[in-house]
Amino acid sequence: MIWRRFEGTEREWDDLVERLGATTPFQLSAWAEFRESSGWRSLRLTNGGSTAAVQLLIKSTGPLHIAWAPGAPLGEVTYEELRNLALDLSRLLKSAVSYLRIADHHQYETKRSELLVSAGWSKCSNALGGTDTLVRPLHQGVQAVSDAYSSNWSRNLRRGIQREITAEVWSTPEAEIVAQLHRDVEQVKEQFHAEWRSDQESIQKVIDAFGERLIMVKAQDRDGGVLAVRAAIVIGANAFDFLAATSRDGRKNYASNVALDTLLTALTARSVTRYDFGGVDRANNKGVFDFKHGAGGMDFSYCGEYEIAVPRFAKSVVSKLLSLRLSA
Repeated sequence: MIWRRFEGTEREWDDLVERLGATTPFQLSAWAEFRESSGWRSLRLTNGGSTAAVQLLIKSTGPLHIAWAPGAPLGEVTYEELRNLALDLSRLLKSAVSYLRIADHHQYETKRSELLVSAGWSKCSNALGGTDTLVRPLHQGVQAVSDAYSSNWSRNLRRGIQREITAEVWSTPEAEIVAQLHRDVEQVKEQFHAEWRSDQESIQKVIDAFGERLIMVKAQDRDGGVLAVRAAIVIGANAFDFLAATSRDGRKNYASNVALDTLLTALTARSVTRYDFGGVDRANNKGVFDFKHGAGGMDFSYCGEYEIAVPRFAKSVVSKLLSLRLSA
């Protein structure tokens, strides 16, 4: 077997995740801890030299084991490692039928895609998430954060400040306020589905699981009413846009601009050099795309989602059944 169980602590796993260059939070132990509440259990695997790693979220139904690995694989995996991942997983689980799906968040390269396909993986036709995002570099320091804003974005930021909207890092976030803001967004935007983000208990679990890695900002009016929140998960020098919601009044007063500007400034002060805006859909959600692009985001494409099964013939059957909501 090429892949083996990771036997270290959660802290040691997270250190490995950072060392292998993760830019999204879904391979951190905190994400697995949060997803346990939805019935997933985690299995962490590394190769012999710990130069590649995968955290799998697993559900079992009779003889079938479904494994979902958002943000994986980490590191530079070889043909042999990709070829054997599903087989080794099946052996470790003693599974009659196992289905494995990954969401590779490395930058898209033809070479990497071809490597996956040659190793027996198929590109998912019913992908759970998009491959397009925007990335904002922050390496030039706090004073340069605003330099990348478009003129219109800067104008809206000034409008928010002129309307006495202020923002600050929220050291003790209140889960119910965050959840309520997401419910407000759901009511206004038909295409927006907050899922767990609108649930107070789920928000609290996220806050507890990620701890100091979660940096949240609240924007408020002159009376202290919270109009917008924005939060990122920090992984080493990388940060990932994780939560964002603005009330009706907040949208009228450009609170989202003030919140994001404060968050980017706070992350830069913490030596974060790269900010992933967490996905965009310029065709179906142009307003959000324009907002993130105006804040300095640059086009970036993930490698995407791939699937494999043991035995191989089970892949197409399970994949069709899996229009189920794995969510990240």
